[in-house]
Amino acid sequence: MSAATSVLVSVRGATVRYGRREVFRDLTFDLRTGQSLGVLGPNGAGKTTLLRMLIGCLSPVAGDVRIGGFRPRDAVVRTAVAYFAGAATLPPSVKASSWGTLGNGEAVLPDPRRIRALSQGNKQLLGLRTVLSRHPLQLIVLDEPWEGLDSESSRWLNATLELKRDRGAAVVVSSHRLHDLAGLCDEYLFLMPHEACLMKSYEIARVGPVTAALLADTFDRLRDRTKSADEPTF
Repeated sequence: MSAATSVLVSVRGATVRYGRREVFRDLTFDLRTGQSLGVLGPNGAGKTTLLRMLIGCLSPVAGDVRIGGFRPRDAVVRTAVAYFAGAATLPPSVKASSWGTLGNGEAVLPDPRRIRALSQGNKQLLGLRTVLSRHPLQLIVLDEPWEGLDSESSRWLNATLELKRDRGAAVVVSSHRLHDLAGLCDEYLFLMPHEACLMKSYEIARVGPVTAALLADTFDRLRDRTKSADEPTF
């Protein structure tokens, strides 16, 4: 990592609740420019909540979140941020050909149908190509971006995320499927019930790339440790 990299995302002691249900508590981590963070966990673990917190859609009940020194809602205006969380973040009644353009001005998807009529894979590609076509980008936040993509589109997404990271963007990406994130990220954040564990890639794979099997083993160990900590002692 270059000495010139700086902290872009700073989360300190963040706790988020929905009503009385605590999603996660006392979450702390930093993400530097030119780094990628993979967020893992089962459905309901808080992946989407964490990403929404990073872009300012919700605020923690405790703790502090900063993007480039700004609060998330201010950072979205002041910082080049790309966010996509699936079809729910697309306007269903707009024609696909009218939504999003590439750097050369051409439509991302020259399809005259309205977005709601597209397949899940095409909706996903339309949203991803639209937000990732911007340059430069400082922060990329993607929630389950591989959902609905075929193998060719998945390879395009991985290559694009690596390119953006190498050009200095900080990348935060989530998935409940371990193979999506295997080997892609510099750090991995494992979300457990009420607890999170941040690990660097070299802590998971001492030699070679991080594989899905290594992520699964790490996740199982952390989950077992969490269960043991929750068990009463006599």
